[in-house]
Amino acid sequence: MRILFLAHSFNSLTQRLYSELAERGHQLSIEFDIADSVTEEAVALFHPELIIAPFLKRAIPASVWSRHVCLVVHPGIVGDRGPAALDWAIQKAVPSWGVTVLQAEAEMDAGPVWASASFPLRIAKKSSIYRNEVTEAAVQAVLTAVERYQEGDFVPQRVPGQAHAAMKQADRAIDWQAAGTAEVLARLNAADGFPGVADSLFGQPCHLFDAWPEATLKGEPGSLLGRRQTAILRATADGAVWIG
Repeated sequence: MRILFLAHSFNSLTQRLYSELAERGHQLSIEFDIADSVTEEAVALFHPELIIAPFLKRAIPASVWSRHVCLVVHPGIVGDRGPAALDWAIQKAVPSWGVTVLQAEAEMDAGPVWASASFPLRIAKKSSIYRNEVTEAAVQAVLTAVERYQEGDFVPQRVPGQAHAAMKQADRAIDWQAAGTAEVLARLNAADGFPGVADSLFGQPCHLFDAWPEATLKGEPGSLLGRRQTAILRATADGAVWIG
């Protein structure tokens, strides 16, 4: 089957899905989604039977999704809608999460569902979860969705859902006087890689990344307790965390 990939970048998830589908004999083309005109041209040149969007940062134009089946890989459970889905899940420390493959329509992440897969959400950095659990769930869900599309008799189902807002730095902010280590780690893990948590150190604005819990040391919440190589130790309400 002729499948066109629309992607913001050829990231690890897109590469994995590309390899999995190529191994199964599908003819693939990839286009970077930078403008509606570029996407429209790619569709006109390749004549895809199916369009898959593994990683997007903007909506597929109506000129494309209204004429072709476009399957969007959403890093959220069925019914979840909106950007930064994985960030919200990690920060809220939900016990399980998933990936949903849904059909693109006018409302973001609200189209009928073709497939989904779930996994336990471990306490870890966003990049690690994305490259492991999210990727494996996406492969499972996308392969199922492609098989269902090929069979031709599957009817995707609409499900109720609630859209969440984009996550802003105000949502990520850490109250060092009140937040315990678990909450601080959740907020920093959710912002891992991009965009980080806006904060200040030594009187200077900065973005925080790369946090690890300290086993024994404690101190005045928010205070700096020590340094080890390139990391500093900052006290939380009930312990401390190392910040790389």
